[in-house]
Amino acid sequence: MHDYMRAMKEQFCTEIDSHHRCEVERIHSQLSQRLNRKNRRLLLHLMDEQKLLLEESSLAAFTAGFRSAIGLAKELSQEKPYFFDKTDCCIHPTCAASKIAPHKQRKAPQGQEGGA
Repeated sequence: MHDYMRAMKEQFCTEIDSHHRCEVERIHSQLSQRLNRKNRRLLLHLMDEQKLLLEESSLAAFTAGFRSAIGLAKELSQEKPYFFDKTDCCIHPTCAASKIAPHKQRKAPQGQEGGA
């Protein structure tokens, strides 16, 4: 299941903005040049661990969203379909349904029914 979800994520999720990726690489390069060999190795280890953490959390979020969608689909498929009654849905005065449902139309105040 884990491999299947990873493949689905790769198919449907978009890549992060290349600007951000370039910025991370630029900062990494600058920092790497300023560090000694031991600290560079530590920085690379940090970057690798951060990338793994990002990939795993991204996959977990995708899987959770996918499971939510499946749950909603199952729930909706079990309910009886709802059809709007023309008298229930209309709020626009020019709509045909408002002519069918006179009890939903505004009534003129008393004394103004016959005109001005």
